[in-house]
This record gives sequence, structure tokens and C-alpha cells, in this order.
Amino acid sequence: MYKYIGIDISKSSLDLYDGKKSYKVSNTITGFREIKKLVNKKEELCLIFEPTGIYSHPLIEYCSKYSIKAIIVGSKEARDYARSIKQRSKTDKIDAKVLYRYHTQIETKDITIPSLDINMRKITQRRNVYEKYQQMIRQLKNLIEATNHKDKTLINSLQKQIKQLEKSSNNLLVEIENLLFEHENNKQAFNNLQTIPGIAKKSALVILMEFLRYPTANSKQIVALMGLDPIVKESGIFKGKSRISKQGGQYFRTKIYMATIVAIKYNDRLKVFYEKLISNGKPKKLALIASMRKLLRIAFAIFKSNKPYLVSN
Repeated sequence: MYKYIGIDISKSSLDLYDGKKSYKVSNTITGFREIKKLVNKKEELCLIFEPTGIYSHPLIEYCSKYSIKAIIVGSKEARDYARSIKQRSKTDKIDAKVLYRYHTQIETKDITIPSLDINMRKITQRRNVYEKYQQMIRQLKNLIEATNHKDKTLINSLQKQIKQLEKSSNNLLVEIENLLFEHENNKQAFNNLQTIPGIAKKSALVILMEFLRYPTANSKQIVALMGLDPIVKESGIFKGKSRISKQGGQYFRTKIYMATIVAIKYNDRLKVFYEKLISNGKPKKLALIASMRKLLRIAFAIFKSNKPYLVSN
């Protein structure tokens, strides 16, 4: 018999709910030991929480070390579930209660002992910094566009900062690549992704990193996790337009967008798909988004099969 405990994780503390009572403990080994005290000898502990980046890593490591089972709930799954039970308010205590109730959606065979891939953690941290650098580069380029071009001193200063950030970004990519390729399977997957017309080296690297973040996801879930799933907002007689959720990282969508622009020209499968949508009256923007989803699904299928892309005759 499981003793389920929903946990909302923050930097310094954990909010808990065990089905009867709320608790608050520190996000430390001492706090984790307090959680174990809530379980009697006839029960087996099962924690339910979202993997909130580095703040969740100590808890995952503790679970792995002491063989504590857990249900890891993705942020989008948690939000969707909260909406489904009509939970609109949001506090740390409420989030813990919502996560506790999530155990009703899971079969016991799917409950596992979580583990933390140290190598993947290093990759994730570097990816986060890389994306931040890319954001800063875009902001600086926008500043240059908004600056009077006669102000050479300021423009030169901004350009120097961009060059430094680009150099740092490239160094991070090399580090990420080296960490990824410590596993031979990752190197093979990287090479396989580049066999897809439209996906070059940098795009393949970014796509592979995202796929590795969600090892248990299926094709439909990966589309949602990358923020390319279509959503429609309707209320009464109001019917909103369909749009993508944009839940995933913007940098990833930028890369898959650029890859799709190339693919609809040089990838026969994507080219036929895109042109058919256009001929059926689909606006170009929506046809391109649909093509992005298709390219993502193709890439995911290649990743899962561990085989190169086969060009259709």
C-alpha cells in the first residue's frame, strides 16, 4: 500500500500534502528525512512532484539513493490536470494538493524510482546558459537597430559584446557536444538526425538535447512539450483562432523553424506536404507551422528507431 505525498518544490522549501494534512519542510537532507517520518511500517512511500530544474535535483538524488518511488509530473501535465479538476487558485499548498490527487491518474506499474543523470544535468545547465546568451545576442542586435548609425562608438561597443557572447556560445556548444558524445548512442542519434534533409549540425544538436530531456515521451507528447501543439480558446459564442501553445523553449522553436524553411525546399516529403496544404487554401503561416510539427515528428521517429532517414523514391 502506497503512502502518496504531493510535493511543491521551491528553492529553499518543500510544501507537502499527504491526503489529510499539509506540511512544510526544508529542501535539504534534513527535510527529506522529515518526509520519511510521515510513513508507517505498513506503507510504501511514493512522492509526486514536478521536476523544477535544479531545485528538484537534491530530492531526485535522495530518492535514487534510498530507493524511494516517485511519480514525476511534467509542468504541462500538472497544469492540464489542475484545469481538469477546476482548480484555478494557485499557491504552494494548493499545488501540493493537486499533485497529491494526480496519483489517481497513474497505474502502479508506472511508479518507479527516479534517477538523476549527472551528465545530462551538466548538459542541461550549459543549454540553459547557451539559450540565455542567445537571448542577450538578440536583444543587443535589436538595440543596434534602434541606435542612430552615426553613433559609431556605441554601435562598436554593442558589436564587441555580441562577438564575445557568440564566442562564449560556441564554446558552450562544443562542451555540450563533448558531453553528449560520451555516450555512443547519442553520437549515432546525432548523425541520424542530420540525414534528414533540412536539419543541419546545430539544429540536430538542439533537437537531440530536447529529445533526451524527455526519454519516456511519445510523438504527441513531444510536440506538446516543444510548444507546437495547436490550442483553441472558446467561450460561449466567442470562437478564438487556433494557435500553438508555445510551452517549450523559444530557441528550440527557432531552430525547428529554420530547419523547416530549408526542408520545404529540399526535403521532398516536407515539400509535398507543405505545397498540398497551400493548394488546399491553408494560409502560409499555418502551413509552415504544420510542417514544423511534421518535421519534428519525423525527427522524433528517427531518434526512436535509431536509424537514418530514408529518402523516398
